[in-house]
Amino acid sequence: MHPPIEYPFLVHMIGGFLRFLFVFGGLFFLLWYYLHKTRKPLSVAGNSQDHLTILPLRLQACERFVLFLERIHPSNLMMRINSPDLTATQLQSLLVRTIREEFEYNLSQQLYISGNSWELIKNAKEETIAMINNASSGLADDAGSADLVKKVFEVAISKGKLPVETAIEEIKKELQRLF
Repeated sequence: MHPPIEYPFLVHMIGGFLRFLFVFGGLFFLLWYYLHKTRKPLSVAGNSQDHLTILPLRLQACERFVLFLERIHPSNLMMRINSPDLTATQLQSLLVRTIREEFEYNLSQQLYISGNSWELIKNAKEETIAMINNASSGLADDAGSADLVKKVFEVAISKGKLPVETAIEEIKKELQRLF
């Protein structure tokens, strides 16, 4: 008969491992339970009160900024504001004032859009004003409004994709992310 083999080191090792497993398993469970009960679930279906309040405001802000950007797009702006009896300088002043007034009218809506969209909108406004001013600076003092319109269109075509168009695309992407 063989004498019984004692493995005190192995028994202590297994006992220590089991204690470790129970302690950290219990801590993990308690932490999971606490986070599960205290964390507010995200509203996927849109049924939270905050979501129901903010969503229409965000949609309205996006709508107003797309409308603003469409209105300051050089082609739309020139067709809406141009008058043949104005000089190029008068038309330039009227165009710049119109852009600034429309921007100021929609200024409070920035609260409901992303920072990236807001920066693109501001950039589109400034670039459009700069485009009008640059086109006007190359004209003679006695130039008519038609000359300014022609020059603005030439500058817009040479730029390719305008900042106004980039900002509109970003707002559309932001809307898609909301849904």
